[in-house]
Amino acid sequence: MICKIMILPTAWEDLKCIEDWYLVQFGVETSLKVSNHILDAIERLEEFPDFGSMTPDEWLNQQGYRMVICEKHVVIYKRIDEIVYVYHIVDTRTEYTKLFS
Repeated sequence: MICKIMILPTAWEDLKCIEDWYLVQFGVETSLKVSNHILDAIERLEEFPDFGSMTPDEWLNQQGYRMVICEKHVVIYKRIDEIVYVYHIVDTRTEYTKLFS
């Protein structure tokens, strides 16, 4: 089954912040590499929308949210029918489950 991917504005903002941080710290090449790695993981959700795992938060799991870990980042998404909505892309070391409270 092929699903449509909808990266919500909050997730685009998250990705932009990640890109900017890597740009300042390590340069253009690393920034693009990290960004592309995250986008590749999101793209895989088109064909495998249940590829991700449950989150560490029971409430998020009950609401149908799932996550995909991309090295130091986590993509939080929810599949509704044939559309995968990407809500946030954040560092795995943050308390990202609080973004939904």
